[in-house]
Amino acid sequence: MDIDWGEIGKVVGYVIPVIILLVVNEYNQKHMEALSLKWQIKKFKTGHWQRNKDKMDYIDQSLHVTLTGTYEIAEEFNRDIEAAKKYKSTSYLASIQVDRLKEPLSKSKQGLEEWLQLNKGRKEPVKEDGDFIS
Repeated sequence: MDIDWGEIGKVVGYVIPVIILLVVNEYNQKHMEALSLKWQIKKFKTGHWQRNKDKMDYIDQSLHVTLTGTYEIAEEFNRDIEAAKKYKSTSYLASIQVDRLKEPLSKSKQGLEEWLQLNKGRKEPVKEDGDFIS
């Protein structure tokens, strides 16, 4: 049995970023809930999305738009959290409406899980129209 490492590498190359985004999404969802209850001053994780968003052209356009919107809200919250830390004032945190992030995080998670389910075990990811990406 010959193992085609090139094919395995291709699959890992497009599946790993999606899995990492799912993990980051979970972290951000838990952080959102903690922020709304305890006013914790931790920033949301957005770095992975910032580094990979332009490379992830293989995910559905609608999912890409959802992820972009979700991480834009998280970045906005991060700026408020940074200001609160800088000025040592919780008044900046009062402007954070954590509920704004609840639905986008949920949609992002659902979209990423559906994408993984559709593409697991494939050598090439499937586009929105059902064709394979070359």
